[in-house]
Amino acid sequence: MRGVFVDGRCIVQSPERQPDNTIIQAKKLWTVVKEVGQYVLAEGDVIKLGRFKLRVRQLCTGPNDDPVRPDVSGNDSSVATVAPNSADGMPCRICLLEGSGSDEDPLIEACNCRGSIQYVHLGCLRYWINGRLCLSDSSKHAYLFRQLACELCKSNYPVEVQNPDGSKVPLVPMPETRAPYIVLENMMRSDQGGTTPAEPQAAPSSRGVFVISLSGKKTLKLGRGHESDVRIADVSISRWHATVSFQEDSGGHFVIEDHGSKFGTLVSMRRPRIIDNSTKLCLQAGRTLFKFNYPTENESSSLTTVPDPSV
Repeated sequence: MRGVFVDGRCIVQSPERQPDNTIIQAKKLWTVVKEVGQYVLAEGDVIKLGRFKLRVRQLCTGPNDDPVRPDVSGNDSSVATVAPNSADGMPCRICLLEGSGSDEDPLIEACNCRGSIQYVHLGCLRYWINGRLCLSDSSKHAYLFRQLACELCKSNYPVEVQNPDGSKVPLVPMPETRAPYIVLENMMRSDQGGTTPAEPQAAPSSRGVFVISLSGKKTLKLGRGHESDVRIADVSISRWHATVSFQEDSGGHFVIEDHGSKFGTLVSMRRPRIIDNSTKLCLQAGRTLFKFNYPTENESSSLTTVPDPSV
């Protein structure tokens, strides 16, 4: 952590990256939400609930009257291709019918399987994926989208299908979501995950994105309990860990608050912070908490170090 004085003001910023051969490595700084009360979220922020990490991938504060489809495509650039005319006699691996059903339901090559299971109808694969992701009309307010893999060859299914004319369509059309909504990306490894009310019995999943609409509701609950809008199956998460709300003042912004969680709610510090008489700042670096107090006329500035209650 670095503190510099510019024009009589103290600016706290994250430490610069240290060379790999140094003995002391700089610790990442996290803002302790419980101590600051509310934290205004921005795209790119990393939220840490206990040991579980979520990245704010997209924020939409637009009008509520027009439903939109959030960007959940990720960085996967692979596409499925429509089967050539020579494959018209090949069966669909799901329904076993030969040839394309129609122009809107062609045979496609979506994975690395070969032989009699190389092709599948686009409609059949969409139906199977919708069942796995629990996507339905009731999931337009909250759902978890993750990339699925073929159960046989283990290769990931792409997110788009390329037609013979070069145009592309999504492999699975996403439910329309009304703004304001927030897209949170799961940053945990494949043996950890979470669920939403759309799939209450889902097992731990691979990385994916939570799409949550706050249209018609004031707050969004994050936690391990069944009443949470985003349910995260992790022992470090409290039943009601934190709350995200949308505040319409000043053009609208999303705010996260801690709900008295055991292991805390943290947000990564990405930008320098100015310490003044209106600042209430508490940072965590490793297992140490730093509280900053702005001095009055008769006091000197202070930096209080307190032990981390979660360890």
